[in-house]
Amino acid sequence: MDIYFGHRKDVEVQPVSVSGSKDAFIQWLTTKEIGSLRYALRKFTIKPHGLIAMHTHKYEETLYILSGRGIVCAGEAKRTVGPDDYVYIGGSVPHALMNESDKDFEFLCIIPYIDDMRIESLQTTC
Repeated sequence: MDIYFGHRKDVEVQPVSVSGSKDAFIQWLTTKEIGSLRYALRKFTIKPHGLIAMHTHKYEETLYILSGRGIVCAGEAKRTVGPDDYVYIGGSVPHALMNESDKDFEFLCIIPYIDDMRIESLQTTC
C-alpha cells in the first residue's frame, strides 16, 4: 500500500505487555499490515500513577511527548519530560517510563523493524 489514512480512535487499544507494567496502553498506528515495512509508529498512554516497567530490546526508539508529564529512566539517566519533548533511546539500553501525575501521560514512539523484536523484562527499577 502506498498511502494510508487512519484515525487514532479507530485503532485497538491494547495493554502494554512488558511484565510489571501497570495502567499502560499501546496503539499500533503504522505497521507492516498497512505497508510500513521499515518502521512502526505507536501511541502510548500511561494512566495516572501507571508505568511501563524496566525492559530492554535490540531496536532503538524515539519518543515524542504529546501530553502530560512523565519520568523516563534510560541507562543512567532519569528525567521528567512533558509536551513537545523528545527522547532517543538506543538499542539494548534498559529503560522504563512512569506517570506520577494525576493526568494521562501520552507519547508517540517510532521503532524500526529488525530481525529480533523481542522485549526482555528486567527486574530492576528506575
